[in-house]
Amino acid sequence: MPGQKFGSFGQPKSSTQWSTHMKNLLKGAIAVILSTAPVAALAETTQGNLNISATVGVTCDAPSPSGTLVLPFSAEQDLATQSVADTPVTVSVTCYGNPLINHVSFDNGIYRGIVTEAEDNIRYMRNSNLTGSQKDFLGYRLWALPYEEPSSITVATEGPTMGTGTLIANDNVMDIMTQGSATFTVTGAIQETSERTGVFGNPQLVASSGNVNHGSYSDTVVMTIDYN
Repeated sequence: MPGQKFGSFGQPKSSTQWSTHMKNLLKGAIAVILSTAPVAALAETTQGNLNISATVGVTCDAPSPSGTLVLPFSAEQDLATQSVADTPVTVSVTCYGNPLINHVSFDNGIYRGIVTEAEDNIRYMRNSNLTGSQKDFLGYRLWALPYEEPSSITVATEGPTMGTGTLIANDNVMDIMTQGSATFTVTGAIQETSERTGVFGNPQLVASSGNVNHGSYSDTVVMTIDYN
């Protein structure tokens, strides 16, 4: 009859019964599908280590002087008592990695090794007007302090002589013992105290300065920084 649904034996069912019946059939079909579907395997994990490292190096720039150390000369003073430089030179040392700056050493300059009868603790400048004789060389002394000092006289009075290593071993070394970076001060004076044969005469006499040849004298001293 119109509006009726029939069961398996031709018995009519109401709409509510029919809806319930269909829902049960659908649930059964879904259960069958799920029971026959392949089951996904559980994910597995494994671990490894990532190692991290860094190295901070230790370096120092070359010592940087504030300028050239200019030594005064007076013909009215003997060679043993010439005045110290009007202005000392400040030397800066910049380091990276925060090292300990142990000391600075001064080499003997370019010309000391070719000067006849060279004095202990005295280095030598050479005249640009070469004559080929020992009068081409003029002696000088250096002093230093391990900090910045604006007074050249203070440096020469309080600072040690930067020797030549010929009288006392390592007398050309000045301790600094500063962490990171450092500043030290250097001054000097023209000086000879022992007579060199056939050169200027007795350096304790004013006449010795009168025997110095005119011209421009110069030398270069290498400073070496020790740090760790």
